[in-house]
Amino acid sequence: MTTTADSRSRGRSLRRDALGLGTSTAIGISSSAPAYSLAVAVGLLVAYVGTAAPMVLALAAVPVVLVTLCFRELNRAEPDCGTTFPWTEKAFGLGVGRMVGWTTVMACVLVMSNLAQVASIYTYVLLGLDDAAGSRGAQAGLGAVFIVVMAVLAYRGIQIAAWTQAILLTVEVVALLWFAINAFYEAGTLSLPTDTGQGKWATGVLVAVFLYWGWDSSFSVNEETRDPRRTPAIAALIANGFLVLLYVVVAWSAIAYAGVGPLADIADDDFFSVLSNDLLGTAGGKLLIGAVLVSALASTQTTILPTARTMLSMARRDAFPGQFARISTRFHTPSVSTFVFAVASLVIYVTLVLTSDAVLADAVGAVSVLVSIYYLATAIAVPVYFTGAIEGRVLQRVVVPLLAAASFVVVLVLAVSDVGTGPLVVVGVTMVVGALIMFSMKPPAEGEGRA
Repeated sequence: MTTTADSRSRGRSLRRDALGLGTSTAIGISSSAPAYSLAVAVGLLVAYVGTAAPMVLALAAVPVVLVTLCFRELNRAEPDCGTTFPWTEKAFGLGVGRMVGWTTVMACVLVMSNLAQVASIYTYVLLGLDDAAGSRGAQAGLGAVFIVVMAVLAYRGIQIAAWTQAILLTVEVVALLWFAINAFYEAGTLSLPTDTGQGKWATGVLVAVFLYWGWDSSFSVNEETRDPRRTPAIAALIANGFLVLLYVVVAWSAIAYAGVGPLADIADDDFFSVLSNDLLGTAGGKLLIGAVLVSALASTQTTILPTARTMLSMARRDAFPGQFARISTRFHTPSVSTFVFAVASLVIYVTLVLTSDAVLADAVGAVSVLVSIYYLATAIAVPVYFTGAIEGRVLQRVVVPLLAAASFVVVLVLAVSDVGTGPLVVVGVTMVVGALIMFSMKPPAEGEGRA
């Protein structure tokens, strides 16, 4: 039953025209956590494909751009902050829409655990508290604090959140470029040797593709962006272009400076923490550790922002309980959705950290499969969504979506074959629980529950 309070909440809207192209782009870039993503992935990528790592990073952006164009086409028709949920619901029905929405939410819940843990560990390392950095209890406590603080900032208003992102992003980009410039200078060359590493091209592409995940946050704040049918797509494409350049330059500089062998030897570590002290000195090393910390914190907040809006959109269409549609009168942000997501993330994070590193790693590993699923569903939805309205836009509504779908079928197959049994168990449990919850809810009566 929908209460009077819920009805009033549904009548409120998110803050219109609060974001411009710059802030929307900053949100899209920050969501990808560039400093953290590079720190943990470059060594691994170099081990897989050697000096081809920069090229693989550039090529991996192709399927990402294709699915971005699918988002753009759907957003032009229906700029809803729930993005993949309302679009797949209209294309395939409420049941499929609910499951796609659930998949999106759960991918973000699981990745929050990783981000919070990284932020807590790097804070302790930056402060020289190595014992605390290795303590699960200390990790759980500080990570929980970070989740709460970032949720409060997200709730306090989209403009505060956006400017926070712009500041944090500036810090990490300056640190990354400082590293790259110094690495090229010390290397004395831009050329790279011929070394293909282990030659694991498929695994390398899989790693590279998921370094870009996060750009769709620019679409999740569409209802709060000026020119909501156009600006989010431009912001997302700029974000992807910026990330390609940043990733390629940093990876190239790291290989030129250190070589394939040393990077491959530290594939399981943060290569910044290993190389930066020799390259930049103690102060420079601290700066790069701070950049990774800032990156994880920024991405924590930009994970809360889109997920709360997905839950809000699902509630507006009766795919979630009506309370999740409540919007703060003062701040014009999702209220119940923001804090429920934060609490759920906090509980799962603390549980996983205190349980075992293996369980936490499996949960994070499951994210690549979940993201592949909802990107694939979005691409397939485009020609179905526009059935009867294809003429004149065959490229945008048929060709590009089919190419994007084919790309992510390949990515999904690679993800399933690469992640191992543990993450697949997490995916299976997540989807079964989602199905039980989503399909246990009573469907809306005819004419009700549609935005």
